[in-house]
Amino acid sequence: MGFERICQLIVLLMGAHCAFAGRNLPVGADGLAYLDVARSYLRHDWHTAVNGYWGPLYSWLLAIGMRFFHPGIRDEFAMARTLNFALFAAAVYTFSRFWRALADWSKRIGDGETSIPYASPLVWIGLGYLLFVVNFIWNVDEVTPDILVATIVFAIAAVLFKLNLKLNDNRQHSIAAYVWLGLLLALGYYAKAILLYFAVFVLGAMVVQGFRSGILRGPITAIIVFVVLVSPFVAILSRTVGHFTAGDSGRLNYAWFVNGPETKTWMKVSYGYAPLPFYPGSIALDSPRVFRLPSVEGITYAPWYDAARFDKRSHPAFDLRAQLRQLAVNLPFLKDQIFGAGAALLVPLLILVWYEPKASLRRFAATWFCTLPAAAVVGMYLLVHLVQRFVLGFSLLLWGAAWASVLVAPGLQLLARRATLAGTLVFAAYMMPGLLHYVVSQPAESVGRDMAIAEDISHHGIAPCDAVASIGDGQEAYWAHLARVSVVAEVWSIDSARFWSAQPAVQQAVLRSMADSGAKAVVWRADSDQPCPPRWLSLPEHSGCMISLH
Repeated sequence: MGFERICQLIVLLMGAHCAFAGRNLPVGADGLAYLDVARSYLRHDWHTAVNGYWGPLYSWLLAIGMRFFHPGIRDEFAMARTLNFALFAAAVYTFSRFWRALADWSKRIGDGETSIPYASPLVWIGLGYLLFVVNFIWNVDEVTPDILVATIVFAIAAVLFKLNLKLNDNRQHSIAAYVWLGLLLALGYYAKAILLYFAVFVLGAMVVQGFRSGILRGPITAIIVFVVLVSPFVAILSRTVGHFTAGDSGRLNYAWFVNGPETKTWMKVSYGYAPLPFYPGSIALDSPRVFRLPSVEGITYAPWYDAARFDKRSHPAFDLRAQLRQLAVNLPFLKDQIFGAGAALLVPLLILVWYEPKASLRRFAATWFCTLPAAAVVGMYLLVHLVQRFVLGFSLLLWGAAWASVLVAPGLQLLARRATLAGTLVFAAYMMPGLLHYVVSQPAESVGRDMAIAEDISHHGIAPCDAVASIGDGQEAYWAHLARVSVVAEVWSIDSARFWSAQPAVQQAVLRSMADSGAKAVVWRADSDQPCPPRWLSLPEHSGCMISLH
């Protein structure tokens, strides 16, 4: 336990440093959306808050943080990173519970046979926390629910392995454990809609196990608890968006990534990369392109705040060619995780399995009640859109189950210890230099300019809830969020150079179209040395320019 506590302390210190260093980093378009959802809940604006695209649990936690800390313009993003570190610490705790439950399962499922966690317990602990830190540390400053999702996945996996041991020992099952499982599965759905499918797979596995053991009371209890807890939100969400749904993020992402145009961009833009996978609103002017955006009071950028409400054109349809193309796009990520960075762990794992292949594979197959649902979710991401942060908990679950399933043959304990230690050290040598450089380096990005803009425009007649326009992508207009104004018109960043180089008459036409959209002013957050033109107000700290429209 002492060695594990040291590992946990090191991981927590690294996470705390990253959260503090990233306190003023941009939160990304997704982060702005989650913060806007949190504000809607704080205003008790329930119709706006209920969202068909973003899961509510992370926003609820952000709202609690806002209520408790009352962050100002210069503190809100730091508050979000404080929450992220709290979730990171919770993930360390639930991971430790899962890793111990997996080790206990590997010992007792083998009826006295030796497994890696007990052939080399210290290396097992070191391997676990090494896997944890190299996967999680990059995401501490990401204002997304992915660490929250992983925290819940670890807690679910720990419960599943403990319940499985009781089934194998023919012991009576505590109904409280199944109630807890149903609650965790419901929390998973509230964190991210795709965990609804994970819950269905897990509950299906529990029912199958219940039939085999002749005890169905526990699985039925978990199902009832899960359904009772998720049904109210599903009903409210369905009523809000106008059709039955548990969340539209999967439907829309399939339409965007699989059914989208066969180019490297989300939209057919010949001179740059479009920031959105759909048109955010009607086009007021074509050159430079000016979008008029739907407006929701209190929301920074309505189209991305709830794409399920505003993207009505994207409809998923199965297309084998498109599906295979997207699969080819996503497979390199999985290949790198297993045969690239993960090769240092895969090679010793295969060497040890080679000595007892049938027994080790049989033991791994015995983890199906947990690994099969996890693999199914990874497969769903693989078909649509797969990035590392989406599968934080699932990847560690699968790696852990694979290593814990290895049967160490009699007389090979020393080989098992050396192979596991060698794989762990090589993996650490491969991953840690880049990770440590990331931890100790100072972030180059900052929202300092956005903070300066948000503070200054309030002195020029722009008040919270006013409508504004943006030269540059409104999707990541941090200044607008911090000033609590709504972007109702925009010129995308890929078109901003065209705007500045256009004739004065064209620029005036752009400004008139933005005024017609209801914008009170136009703001350009400086992304170059372009000076402010005549009639435009220079904002402090060389942060950008502003012009009033009314």
